[in-house]
Amino acid sequence: MNDNKKNSGIVDLIFLAVAYLVTIAAVFSTYYVHTESGIQIGAVSDRKYIANATTENVRETEKLRQAAMDAVGPVYVTDNDVMPRVLKELEDYFGLIENLRAEYNADEDMTLLSSYGEITSHKSITLTQTELKTLAELSVSEFSAFENEVTQLVTNVLESGVSDVDEALLKIKEDMYLSSIDNSLVGVSYDIVSGALENNVYIDEEATNAAKKAAADEVSPVLIQKNQKIIDENEIITEEAYYALEACGFIRDMDYGANLLPFGGKCILITIMFIGLLLYFLNFNRKRILGGNEGLLLFALYISLILLSFAASGLDYIFVPILGFLIIITLLLSTGIALIFIPIVTSVTMLVTGGDVGYFLYFIVSGHIMVLMICATKERGRAILNGFIASIAGGIIMLGIQILEGKPLRLMTFGQAALTAFITFIYVIIAVGSLPMWESVFGIVSDLRLSELINPNKTLIKRLMLEAPGTYHHSLLLANMAETAAYEIGANPILARVGAYYHDIGKLSNPGYFTENIANESPHDFMDPYTSARIIKEHISEGLELGKRYRLPAPIMNIIYEHHGTGLIKFFYYKAKNNKKSTREVREEDFRYPCRIPTSKEAAIIMIADTTEAAVRSLRSNNNEEQLKNLDGFIKNIIDEKMADGQLNDSGLTIKDIEIIHKTLLDTLKGMYHNRIAYPDDDKTDNADNADNTDKNENNTDNTGNTKNTKNTKNNDRK
Repeated sequence: MNDNKKNSGIVDLIFLAVAYLVTIAAVFSTYYVHTESGIQIGAVSDRKYIANATTENVRETEKLRQAAMDAVGPVYVTDNDVMPRVLKELEDYFGLIENLRAEYNADEDMTLLSSYGEITSHKSITLTQTELKTLAELSVSEFSAFENEVTQLVTNVLESGVSDVDEALLKIKEDMYLSSIDNSLVGVSYDIVSGALENNVYIDEEATNAAKKAAADEVSPVLIQKNQKIIDENEIITEEAYYALEACGFIRDMDYGANLLPFGGKCILITIMFIGLLLYFLNFNRKRILGGNEGLLLFALYISLILLSFAASGLDYIFVPILGFLIIITLLLSTGIALIFIPIVTSVTMLVTGGDVGYFLYFIVSGHIMVLMICATKERGRAILNGFIASIAGGIIMLGIQILEGKPLRLMTFGQAALTAFITFIYVIIAVGSLPMWESVFGIVSDLRLSELINPNKTLIKRLMLEAPGTYHHSLLLANMAETAAYEIGANPILARVGAYYHDIGKLSNPGYFTENIANESPHDFMDPYTSARIIKEHISEGLELGKRYRLPAPIMNIIYEHHGTGLIKFFYYKAKNNKKSTREVREEDFRYPCRIPTSKEAAIIMIADTTEAAVRSLRSNNNEEQLKNLDGFIKNIIDEKMADGQLNDSGLTIKDIEIIHKTLLDTLKGMYHNRIAYPDDDKTDNADNADNTDKNENNTDNTGNTKNTKNTKNNDRK
């Protein structure tokens, strides 16, 4: 037994380690593997991509902002000191020319004039001797008109602003031909202006940058809305689609250094959750889950959920099958385990799929509602109905989350809520419909299946009622006792109840050979003890045959096989030993059941309750009032004998469990077999009849197999 526990513990650790590694691998793949393959510009998309959250398309936003900045022209500033300075220079230069004109004598050489050298070396204005001679030969009125026209042209262009002298000169040259300046003087005037003109408008870099920034800030971010289709299957991946996929997280940089920190953070969170899960099972659910088919089922379901979540990472999160996982866990394992797993699987799959706050809120709230609705069901039809109600609640939750995210109340918003309810209900149907498959593969029976087996219209139950009424009555009493005890120690009450109903179906082969069905003489009085023991033992093998024929679940078959363990059939064993006429060696193994000792709490409870109920019934039929008064010690002796005989070694019961079972059976039997008060009557015969009828009614239970207020009786006794 210890080796089995040690081996099962190793298997549990292997399961947990594999689940942990698969989770880490799935998270790792979302960063480095899954989103890289097949997504290239110009390639064909292998599937439809839908944004799983509202995301900014940073690349498109930056493009629009750059365009807005490019549209902003430079901001110019005017230097107001330039125009007075240029005009003063022109004025001074024309003054020099006036001096030259006063000295000019057509017969003399220009080089001898005193003003010539000063004019030719004047700053940036340079005129040739020919141009100076042309100006010197002008009449006073012609020269005055020329001076005024050139000055006006420069004034006009400076007032307009000169940021590029060359462009301004081209404009002035065009204006000169349109002005009153003689064409022969255009060249002279151009040379004067080109030498004097300066830029008076400059670009203000600081103001320009501020204007560009203001324009960029006015651009609203380009958003990819949640559930927006980015690209469909078999479409060519354009540059725009590629960068939209990148923005939504479907493509990530293979920069291991940059991604290492967030990936490490996720690994830390996953590690803490797995440690917490292990501590939960070690401290609260060790016997129920660890080391059994339940652990294997939980492992298989978890791995399936992670893989399906990974595959659905590009879809809306309502397609992640968390609710289906929780439904199966609730129906096949327990509500407590399902509730523990809600935050764990929600957090883990959120890390795998890249979910947001809405993802977490939806599955936390809807998960609790689904589990609490499903756990209250005892029939498949009712489970579907409750699942439908929970699906409607899921749609309402989705509507609330969308409002919380700032979505307007439009048709699309309500459509998303309706789609959520529909998808959730599909998962309900799939989960409930797949229960037989999980039960068959992992040898686990759901409470729904067990509840169906209690139906009095079931063939075996009907046969017990008609062919072996004493056994049926015994099974009903035992069901009440076993269910109450299982409930008190945290075992499966409904499994204990159903197991009690079917534990003795093998007696249908020879019902008249069992005490509860014998009305008068016992056939065993005329048989040797070996034959009697063989017939008694055969009800186990006969029960297994009937169980196979009617396809009873494995846990019920185990109870049929284990409820006597390898116990000794004491009555016939001692009958054989006390037979003075027989010379045959009496061996104990000939009078032991050739079965297996209980391997579950439920089977052990039924073993103890079965022996106890039969023994108490025997005491009552033999009017053994002394032992009935000491019922507490009587039950304790029965349990001690089972323990001493090693029948409870593999059951998983603790000393505390056994104490609770002892007390529960004592309270239940007191409620079943407590003494009745005598009703006064003049007719003593009637009194005796009434007392006898009352005693008989006490031993009857409802033919539907329902428990008859066991807990209320117990509470009344305590009071």
